Order: sequence, then C-alpha cells, then structure tokens
Amino acid sequence: MEILAPTLQGFLWVIAMGVTIVIADAFFETEILSTGAQLGISAYFSLLFDIEWKWRVLICLGCWLVVTALFYTVWKRFVTPLIRRGFTSGIKESIHSAVGSIGEYRSIEGKAFVYWNGDLWPVAPAKVHENFKKNDKVRILASDNGIFTITELNTDDTEPVP
Repeated sequence: MEILAPTLQGFLWVIAMGVTIVIADAFFETEILSTGAQLGISAYFSLLFDIEWKWRVLICLGCWLVVTALFYTVWKRFVTPLIRRGFTSGIKESIHSAVGSIGEYRSIEGKAFVYWNGDLWPVAPAKVHENFKKNDKVRILASDNGIFTITELNTDDTEPVP
C-alpha cells in the first residue's frame, strides 16, 4: 500500500504534510509555501473522486477556494499572530532596546549607517548626517522598521559602544 495513494489515509498524510509546510511558512513569512500546500491538498482531494478530468479541475478549484478562505480567515488572523508573539518577540525587543544607546556613525558609498550591537543599521535620511565623520559616536533616538534616527552625542555621555 502506497502512502500517497488516492485514498482517505493518503489524503490525511497530504493534509499532515500541508499543515507542516504552512507552520514552517509562518516563520519564513513568504506565503509561497502555504499557497503550494493549499494547491497540493486541493489537487490531491480532487484525485479521490473517480470522475472526468473536467470535474476534477472544478473540484480542485472549489477546494482551493475553500482552503484559501480558511487559511486567511483562521490561520492568518489568529494562529500566525500567536506564533509571532511567542517566537519572534525577542527580535523586536532587541531592536527597540537600541533607542537611547550609543553607536558609531559610518558612511558607506554615501549612505549613512550606525554600527550598533555588532551590526550596521541604516539611518533615516537627514541633512544633519553631513556633519558626522566616520566612527563618530552618536546617540540612537528612534528605531522604525530597523531604520535608526540619530543625533550628536553630548560630551557628558560616557556609555560605551556595544
């Protein structure tokens, strides 16, 4: 007996593989894997019926619409936010902890960056950056989607650069 044969047991295996792919896709945030899994489940479901190919295509499309609707109404609205809150909260917290820290200004090919926490972070465009020199110490004022806003460092700031 083949595990992926068009039977109810094979269909349950395909659903299990599809759910695994969708869960993995929640971490990669591409939706390409999820769409492929939805199409795979729909195509396999249509193979369970012994009818003409035209009806199989229609069943496949109908099943794909239902699975896609379930994906966006249940998975994207409820499950994915729970996964992101549980597993990726440390990433956002680390970026937001940069606010108030001291970094080093870097200019690479005319673009402004801040060296902070071992990485280069882009800086929001401003005329103020023209006054900075390479390796000047700067204070990080804000972080918006990984783009830092910086200002000059006061002489009384003594916090070391991470």
